[in-house]
Amino acid sequence: MDIAEKYGEMQLKSYIYDNRYKIGSNILQFIRDNGYTKSSFSKLAGISRPTIDKLVKGEIDNNTTLKKHVDKIIATFNINLEELMDYKHLESESKCRIVASDNAPEEYKLSDSAKRMLGFLDDIIDLYEVYNEDR
Repeated sequence: MDIAEKYGEMQLKSYIYDNRYKIGSNILQFIRDNGYTKSSFSKLAGISRPTIDKLVKGEIDNNTTLKKHVDKIIATFNINLEELMDYKHLESESKCRIVASDNAPEEYKLSDSAKRMLGFLDDIIDLYEVYNEDR
């Protein structure tokens, strides 16, 4: 029995709302793993780019609105709620990795400030896509 069958409509909305941070994190990982940008993902799903940001951060504070957007995502990408809730990051051996130096240790971890900076650069690329009409 899947989650949607297990709960009634109101309970399902509450369940999704209670798990909004996990769902947001999984949506972001799904976007990255499947080669989308937030902009391309938002266009495919029919959800505005600012709303995608709110979904990813778990900032949508209305359970009906949240469920509506989650339903759009699972319908658009042909997945079910369980797959979104239990989404596992796809590890790929063939994935390209960019290294800043040749002498970085094998177990090197990015600092929080570097992660923020790279996230900021990702947002700039997403903004470019929004305003670039050639894409």
